[in-house]
Amino acid sequence: MMPSLRGALLRHSLRGKITLGYYAVAAIILVASLFFVGELRTLEARVVLGQRATDLFNTALEIRRFERNYFLHHQAADLEENGAYLKLAQALLTANRADFTAIVPPARLDQLGALLDAYQGQMSAYAVAAQPAAVLEPRVRGLGQEVVAIAEDVARSERRQIQTTLASFRTLLLGVIVAMAVLIVVIGRALSLRVVQPLKEMEASVAAISASRRETLSAPSNDREILSIIAAFNHMLKELDMRQKSLMRSERLASLGTMLSGVAHELNNPLSNISTSCQILQEEVGESDVATQKMYLAQIDQQTERARNIVRSLLDFSRERAFRKAPVLLKPLVAQTVGFVRGEVSAKSVVRLTIPDDLSVQADAQRLQQVFVNLIRNALEGLGPDGQILISAEVRRVSGPPPGTALGVGCDMEGEAVEITVADNGPGIAPDILSRIFDPFFTTKEVGHGMGLGLFVVYEIIDEHGGCIAVRSAPGEGATFCIRLPHEETGGPHAAAGEKGAQ
Repeated sequence: MMPSLRGALLRHSLRGKITLGYYAVAAIILVASLFFVGELRTLEARVVLGQRATDLFNTALEIRRFERNYFLHHQAADLEENGAYLKLAQALLTANRADFTAIVPPARLDQLGALLDAYQGQMSAYAVAAQPAAVLEPRVRGLGQEVVAIAEDVARSERRQIQTTLASFRTLLLGVIVAMAVLIVVIGRALSLRVVQPLKEMEASVAAISASRRETLSAPSNDREILSIIAAFNHMLKELDMRQKSLMRSERLASLGTMLSGVAHELNNPLSNISTSCQILQEEVGESDVATQKMYLAQIDQQTERARNIVRSLLDFSRERAFRKAPVLLKPLVAQTVGFVRGEVSAKSVVRLTIPDDLSVQADAQRLQQVFVNLIRNALEGLGPDGQILISAEVRRVSGPPPGTALGVGCDMEGEAVEITVADNGPGIAPDILSRIFDPFFTTKEVGHGMGLGLFVVYEIIDEHGGCIAVRSAPGEGATFCIRLPHEETGGPHAAAGEKGAQ
């Protein structure tokens, strides 16, 4: 892989950014380490030089010690040791002159060298008694004192410089540590902005999708890993949407099967009327007047149109089409739906409607009818022979969830809304399953008697309309489902879907 291409890939990936961050931190640590190594080497050289200065001072002290011993005891061994340490001091001064020059002025070193030479001469003269001891001894002591004083000055100056170097090293160490900390924080902040921020934006996008405010994730950055996750997530959302639509089609087909028995019952009446009118016309051929014949033919035409409307409504319900809102008269739509499911209604059960004749709502008639089919079927399954279902609707100003509801999904609407309730006097819903009734595939029926999608589809359709659904129930007291849809001006009380339902 070419270096430029590799660098581009590293820049446009989370792994590359994190790797570059590690490299930057490692480079900072390496530079700081090299700096500290250099400073430690300088400090080590200072310590070595200080040791040499201390050796020079200690040698001067030894010269003076053997000098006093010789003056006191006049032993040849003390004189030899004095001479040996004197030569050592001269050797140390000569060998380290360049280093000592950094401690004291060169003139001071020259003075020390001259004092050592003079001391050597005076000590030699004293040893051979070239002059009286009373004269030479004070001179030797004076020269020795000056040698010790200069050597001590060299050692003291070096100690001061070592202390200064240590203080400087401490300051530099603290400064480098602070600088490293600041750089690491800056690098960490940069990594956070370049790595963590896109992840936070993804989290916010996922939350928006879960709240149905968005349909797909957008890429917050050009990093390969992020783009890969976004593509996979959007693909998953697309697959879920397709499967959900497939499940909703399956549920609609199940509802369609339920409605067929009701449709058969609805069709039986107009067909019976048509058959009766035809039989009468056949019996009175040539006997009845034209007005009577026209009356029976008009009845046949009216009942034929009624049957056609029933079949058309069934076809509209079963046809797959895009979501489209339009003004819908609510009472005819609900009445038609009740007629479709009449085959499941017990002879002693009662379905009552309390809906104003002119109440309309902006909705997709097909999907709204699916809601009523599922809710009525759900209520009928638990009703006894004397069961009652009350479906009511009104426009009211709402604030917060419906009172007394134990489960409200998104019912935080404010303002005017069309509130629809479907209540029954059945056994109610057990508290331990109440919170799960809108979950997909949740059912209390036996295997093979339902997929558990009815109420889930109800929730999805109401949410698609921008409304909400809530439920209140207690064991033995029935269940009440409350639907709220936005109240919008419909522009006219009669819509196509509503007219179909009224015919």
